[in-house]
This record gives sequence, structure tokens and C-alpha cells, in this order.
Amino acid sequence: MADGGATSPRPGGDQRSVTRRRVILSCLAILSVATAVIHFAVASSHFQEYWLFGVFMLVAGWLQLLWAVGAVVRPSSSLLAGGALLNAAIIAVYVVTRTMGDIVGPTPRATEPFGFGDGLCTVLEAVIAAGCVWLLAARADQPVRHAGLIGSTAATGAVTAVLLSVALVAGGPEMVMSVSASSPAGTSAAGTHAAMRMSAPRTSAVSLATKSPAGKITMPAPGMQMAPGMKMASSAPCDATPTRRQQEAAVRLVNASWKDASKYQNLAVAKAAGYRPITPVGLPVVHYLNIGSYLATITGGSVLDLAEPQSLVYANTPRGAVLVAAMYITRPGGPTPQPGGCLTQWHIHTNLCLRPGLGVVAVVSPAHPACPPGSRNRVTPPMMHIWFVPIPGGPTAIDAPDSQVVHAAEQAPAPGNGVA
Repeated sequence: MADGGATSPRPGGDQRSVTRRRVILSCLAILSVATAVIHFAVASSHFQEYWLFGVFMLVAGWLQLLWAVGAVVRPSSSLLAGGALLNAAIIAVYVVTRTMGDIVGPTPRATEPFGFGDGLCTVLEAVIAAGCVWLLAARADQPVRHAGLIGSTAATGAVTAVLLSVALVAGGPEMVMSVSASSPAGTSAAGTHAAMRMSAPRTSAVSLATKSPAGKITMPAPGMQMAPGMKMASSAPCDATPTRRQQEAAVRLVNASWKDASKYQNLAVAKAAGYRPITPVGLPVVHYLNIGSYLATITGGSVLDLAEPQSLVYANTPRGAVLVAAMYITRPGGPTPQPGGCLTQWHIHTNLCLRPGLGVVAVVSPAHPACPPGSRNRVTPPMMHIWFVPIPGGPTAIDAPDSQVVHAAEQAPAPGNGVA
């Protein structure tokens, strides 16, 4: 396909002309650059949520940027077809994640929220795809004055720049690209994505409503509620204010966890599903483990399996056992996804006497420094609670003393369970 972009002198002056196709391609190239900028801007926050999300954003951004260069330098029918297919595919992914939910990642089936930045990007992609199809189907070799090219591209660039600026500002901190020399707080021991971290204001002013009986999500203070024998899974403090996207992800995680785990308010249902106590029954707080779910995690399954969390936590009250939390457990050295940033932190226990199979037999203390026979003191795999009762710190609090957990459980409806 000839690009029709060559200019030619016109009789009676120095006026020159280009084809309408050249004008449209130049405008589409500007729009494609804008979509690439948006994808580059959000890549860092997507890497924090899940590595594949970040890779997708980078690949999409680079392809859109390269397409824009090709549209100006060497347009062709194959380039137009590729532009239509590329942008249509990205739009399809966007529609699926906003309607059906994420297909992969730490929170599968959780739908993504709509924002101005991603909405603008999708609209621009739709315009590019439609423009490519139109250029493939229609004759667009009519001459246009060279001034028309300058005017059209200038107007398109100005409008796009304004909208892009609004998107980068209105999109929140996750739309701003910056790199920190420190590794992301809360990443696994392997330091996954250590070079990809966005900066964010450091403040604790977070209060997010949820559908969980635990109430609102608040920003945990570094090391809050750390009892002896507990510490954070990451040695780096996690005190960066979560981005808007991370806050929304935390709310989705809490709401989905409560929705999926609420059936286990009935202890008999949990036992029938394969949950077995791994701490002594009859204690104020008892942890149950689903061996099948944890084995699936060990063999590469999802760590944040909302439908079948690896562990459930019950508190014994005078009215019977009450479901107080779902607890997600990763494999030793495994991934510790933080979809909510510092709102979703992982911790470990260093003072537990464990028998084979993660059964907790006793707690090491100055009064009892040795483990009972058949068990040994081992560091647990990283774990994260999502609470369903109103403990201090809200549904994503790192942990709480048993007395606080039981007190909060006493405020919840009792489903008629016996002793956990």
C-alpha cells in the first residue's frame, strides 16, 4: 500500500499536499503513543499485584509504541491489520477483567475496577482499531493540504495531551512511574520484582469499607500486634501508603474471602470439606488446616485460593465456636502476593513446636524452652489473615491476641457450633 505521504508542489505557490490516509495515520499514531504511556505508567503497580500483569502492560505498551513509529515511518496494509488486531485483543482483555474477573493472578475471578485512566486507554484503543479497519476498507488517497496535516496532528496531540495529563493525575499514585532503590516491602525472600517499585506518600490515613463483619480496613503500623515469637515475613518495613488500585484490591480480597468462606461458619461444613484442627482443640482460638488445599499450594497452586483457603480460624465462645478468619499459607520460600500492598502483609511464627504435617503441639517460651518429644521448633511458612470479626486493626490486621479474637467473636452471631 502506498502511504500517499509524499508532498508535491502545487501550482500558484508553495502549497503542498498529502493524502488523507497520511493525516489519519499520523493522528492514530499519536493516540497509540498515549495508550503506550498509560500502559508503561501502570506497569509497576501491576508487577506488585502479579508478575504476569506487569509483563502484559509492558508488552502492550511497547507494541503500541512500535506500531505508532511504523504508522508514521512505513505504513502498510499488514501494519493496519496488526494495529486493529492488537488493540482489539487488549480491549478484549480489558472487558473480561471488568466483567468476568481476572483469569489468573493472586485473586482469580475478582473483577477489576473501572477508572478514568484505563477507560481513556480503552477508548483510544477502540478509535485506533476502528481507524485501521476504515483505512483498510476505504479509499483515503484524496489530497489534503499540508497545512491540514499540521493542523490535524496538532489538534489531536493537544487534546490527547490534556486527556492523558488528567488520566495520570486522576489515576492516583499507581499511574506515576518512579523507581525506588529499595525492594518492595513484603515481597518474598526471593526478592521478586525488587527493581519494580512505585513511590507513594507515607501516611496511615486509610479507612476502607468492606462487606466483612470485621468492618473497615485500616493501615497497619509496622510491627503492630507482633506478639513474642512472631515477625513479619519480610525484613523490610512495609509502611508505604497503598495506591488506589491496591486499596481496591484489598477490599475485593476481603469481600471475596468473606463471601467464599461464610459457608464455613458452620463447623460441620468445614470438617466435611476436609478441614482438621492443627492446634489443640478446646483452646480459645483453634486453627484448622485443609491438607488438600495446602498440598495444592505446595505443588504450585494458587496461594490466595479464596474458595478453599488453606486454613480457617475459629474462636470458642460460651455460645459455641465462631469462624473468625481465613488464613492463607504459602509454601516455605514460596510467593507472598500482596494485592493490597502494605494492607496485605504476611507474617511467620518462630516459637512453635510442630509435628509432621504442620500440627502445633506447644509454644517455646522461657518457661518451656524445649519442644515435646516428636515435635521440633520450626519457622512456619509465611501466612496472612483475613478477619471476619471486628478485631482491632480491621479485616487485614496482621494478628491479634487470643483475648481480643474471642471478645470480637462474642459479638458475632453464633451458628450453633459445638467446641472447635
